[in-house]
Amino acid sequence: MIRLNLSLLETRKELHKYLKEKLSLPDCYGENLDALYDLLTSSREKRQILVEGIKVYNEKTGGYADRLMRVLKDAEKETEGLTVEAGDSESAQGCGSNAVQQPCDQALGFFRPRNFQLMGVSENVPRQGLFYRENGKPYLRLWLKNACNVELAIQQDKLMFLEMERNIWELTLDKEPGFYYVTLTVDGIEMLSPWLPIGYGNCCPHNYLEIGPAEESVRMRQVPHGTIRHEYFYSAVIQKNVTCLVYTPPGYESSSESYPVLYLQHGFGENETGWIWQGRIHNMMDNLLAEGKVRPMVIVMTDGMLREGDGEQERLVSGKFAPFLLEDMMPFVEGKYRIVADRDHRAIAGLSMGSVQASMTAFPHTELFGWIGLFSGFMKNFIGSEDAEQEHLEALQKDSSEFNEQNHLLFRAMGKQDVFFRFFADEDQLCGDLHIQHVRRVYEGGHDWNVWRKCAYDFLQLLFVGV
Repeated sequence: MIRLNLSLLETRKELHKYLKEKLSLPDCYGENLDALYDLLTSSREKRQILVEGIKVYNEKTGGYADRLMRVLKDAEKETEGLTVEAGDSESAQGCGSNAVQQPCDQALGFFRPRNFQLMGVSENVPRQGLFYRENGKPYLRLWLKNACNVELAIQQDKLMFLEMERNIWELTLDKEPGFYYVTLTVDGIEMLSPWLPIGYGNCCPHNYLEIGPAEESVRMRQVPHGTIRHEYFYSAVIQKNVTCLVYTPPGYESSSESYPVLYLQHGFGENETGWIWQGRIHNMMDNLLAEGKVRPMVIVMTDGMLREGDGEQERLVSGKFAPFLLEDMMPFVEGKYRIVADRDHRAIAGLSMGSVQASMTAFPHTELFGWIGLFSGFMKNFIGSEDAEQEHLEALQKDSSEFNEQNHLLFRAMGKQDVFFRFFADEDQLCGDLHIQHVRRVYEGGHDWNVWRKCAYDFLQLLFVGV
């Protein structure tokens, strides 16, 4: 069975590249329907083709899916061993069959449509995950053997699954499109489901959902892709081996060019993977670069939850982030990667806790950072750490005109429904009193990744302009 899902395709060109890959067509394929017909009718290979997402693709291409089906059916009549079926020409959303529709745009690292096993040592389980009904309503479907009570927590809401048939539990979701951390509880025990995307949040591995699918800006499109590298280095500041993730833009390996750099931090309870899995910053950069809306740059992400001690005696040392970045990470990254190491080509940004870290690092060092982004973002220290005070604001309070002269961009953004919005308003007053030049954005949403993605999307397009 060869399953063709047309719903996630946008153009005729994408379709023919998809057909070439899925049907294993030769390099001489002319990428048109006549060529497709010729290759199918001249082949002796047995093929059973199921085509889904017809209605959705028709709407995008003015009926091209119907033309494709006519060609496939004509080829079926002339070719022994070729069978063609239309799976869901009437289904809404284009995400699979009417019975159980396939998830749209889940994080590629976690969703697999089938469970393949080398040895039959465990039971065959049904398909699980996030799906969409014919009316577009999202729902979860999980196989939980011998469970009695299954519950999902989304923010403050606790929702109960229903057992639709033996061991099959379903929950219809009444949520707007977007990103949501979720907690699955089965018979009173919190569980991590391998059938839902997994990130790191709330200081532990955590399931999340992408309902929608995700907004266009962070989808993985057929554009040139950058590379994510996992680096390890020793930090003398905290006396431990640490890690960071480094995004390099498409073409980095084959060029000799040096690039601007953005140091990008996550929020409390997350780690360096947050901007990849939850933020999908690599997809965002790839798409913006393909559209010519941003400059190619290197993006560096590290774990900002710096700790001292071992085991149960560990404690956060937030006040050490600035020396950690300046003395350990920057020398390592800028010594290994082709980076233009000056303030005009160096930016720092972060969300929530990461915004405090960006403020505490950049404000006293305008000679090092010319671009600053604060997402759900604080200029003052609201971490609550005893060893992290407000000294970083002294330079601004002493001479804000010097800061305005040296700084290319101070970007401050937050969701309109953010629980910390009053702090944002307080710092509006601070910027006004000190006459600090900045760009201020407010989006619909709260203290979550749906807002932080919007912050990053706008911020990236303002970076390194004119230098």
